[in-house]
Amino acid sequence: MTHPLLSRLLFLLRLYLTTLLIFATQKLLFIVCNLNYAGTLAADDWLEVLLHGVSLDSVTACYLLWVPALTVWASVVLPRLSPRRLLTPYYAIVAVLMAVTFVADVVMYHYWGVKIDANDLMYAAHPKDMFASVTWWAVVLGAAALGLLTWHYVRRLRYATPVSFPGPLRPWWLVLFVLLGGVQFLGIRGGVGASVANPGYAFFSARPFLNHAALNPLFNMVHSMPKTEDFSQEFQFFDATEADRVAATCYYDDPRLSDTLLGNTRPDILLIVWEGGGSAMVLNDTVAPNFMAVCREGVFFDRCYANSYRTDRGLVSIFSGWPGLPTASLMKMPDMCRKLPAFPRLLREAGYSTSFRYGGDVDFTNMRGYLYESGFDRVDGDASFPESRSLSNWGAPDEYLLRASNLPDGQPFFAAWLTLSSHEPWQVPIRRCDDDRQNSFAYTDSCLGVLVRQLKQSPLWDSLLVVVIPDHGVAARASQSTASPEVAAIPVVWFGGAVRKPMVIHRLMNQSDLAATLLAQLRLPVASLSFSRNVLSPSYNRTCPVALHAYKNGLNYFDTAGYISYDCVSQRPTAFTPATADDTVRLHRLRALLQHLYRRTGRL
Repeated sequence: MTHPLLSRLLFLLRLYLTTLLIFATQKLLFIVCNLNYAGTLAADDWLEVLLHGVSLDSVTACYLLWVPALTVWASVVLPRLSPRRLLTPYYAIVAVLMAVTFVADVVMYHYWGVKIDANDLMYAAHPKDMFASVTWWAVVLGAAALGLLTWHYVRRLRYATPVSFPGPLRPWWLVLFVLLGGVQFLGIRGGVGASVANPGYAFFSARPFLNHAALNPLFNMVHSMPKTEDFSQEFQFFDATEADRVAATCYYDDPRLSDTLLGNTRPDILLIVWEGGGSAMVLNDTVAPNFMAVCREGVFFDRCYANSYRTDRGLVSIFSGWPGLPTASLMKMPDMCRKLPAFPRLLREAGYSTSFRYGGDVDFTNMRGYLYESGFDRVDGDASFPESRSLSNWGAPDEYLLRASNLPDGQPFFAAWLTLSSHEPWQVPIRRCDDDRQNSFAYTDSCLGVLVRQLKQSPLWDSLLVVVIPDHGVAARASQSTASPEVAAIPVVWFGGAVRKPMVIHRLMNQSDLAATLLAQLRLPVASLSFSRNVLSPSYNRTCPVALHAYKNGLNYFDTAGYISYDCVSQRPTAFTPATADDTVRLHRLRALLQHLYRRTGRL
């Protein structure tokens, strides 16, 4: 018969090792399910994922052992206690948490190339939109995997738990269990070092996929849970004065014009935000001939980069002129939405009527709240398309949005429309390209062509400015990550009767620069838009042109020399061009801009 004390210690050890084995298996399954992102894997890569991931697996296992440890403590004074019966409900909860985070992590990475974290909980409040990008068979497989894994995890945890503990125990042994609790606390903390456990513990490779495979999804979810977050204290690389000095060499407040793009300063404005319309997809005469035509007819900005990788972040960059953050979505924070600047608000103050129209759910990710805070008088969603909103996963197809009849009455107006058809699962009512992704963009382009022909026949045309700008780029192929610098490139075009003449603007810029550039052309103040630059001002040539593209826990930095991809967890670059031996000046600038952005965000 096992000694009473030893039996309890062996129980906790078995449970700990069982949990580690579950997490190790998850890592291997994660790699197998996302091989399209993995590239060529050597045997050492698989092993290193397991070895480097075990630190956070251990931290998470120590978290989960608290209730079993308390059960062991209770058995000192309650010798008839049945640990298996008592802990089974707890195991069920733990099993569901582990299974849900793992399955969701695999699915999210498969579709978007990003790890799950607490920011994604916002999407769970809108299950229809959350599943809109996922095929039905993926939902069925995910549900089956969820059920199977939950059952398996409960079974394994119960198997590691005895029906009863042998006795009797001496009361003073409780002191030993308290000491073991201290050891468990150190396990949760991640050791006795100065730093506490964080996702960077699992990062070891210059290849992001291997780091993501090593990172425990349950730990990442809990670690990123919303806190009372002080953005101003994040990414403290330099003295604030130095960060501000560097930012002043890149951002400026200058409404003056080196060129006039418009024939009048109060045109009607239609802003079309093209879902996912990155340069890799739409700068193609085969896929998007109508868009390419207006690029030739209007003012084409050919060196623009999106500020982020999701619609909720892209809209904030467009309307508020605020760069995307690698660690948070400001649209999802109602308090931040109230404080952000916004150029639609300035247009309303200048006498414009302002409206926003979208064929999908405008309550997704707090979109409606943000838009109203930004100065839109009217916000219309899928309820405005009752006859067509059920025709696609996301809502009304773009042909129902991109119609001249949807323009508001009264002048001058500012109308913003957000398309949705060029989005996973790439289901559209026409077939023009063999590739599903390209075909969805070809469909939206055909709708754009119909709209342009309608507008040219309208009396509004002569005084109309149409701006097309994507919310973010999209991977041109399934194996490409949203963190790829190529995905960040987006085209921006201004066309319509209000445009003076066709031209191409070659200036490096961000999506967030649209706000100040447009307001300057309208002779309206730009001072409130801290991060939005009028790229047609004389100041542009006297500063350091840069562009920033945030992805989950990372930042792409672009300048006239090339780019740097920067991982915000390990706080080191993962790729850069040109591949010089010493790039400290550009890296210094990137870190200073990141610090300045977070400090300014924290002061909103």
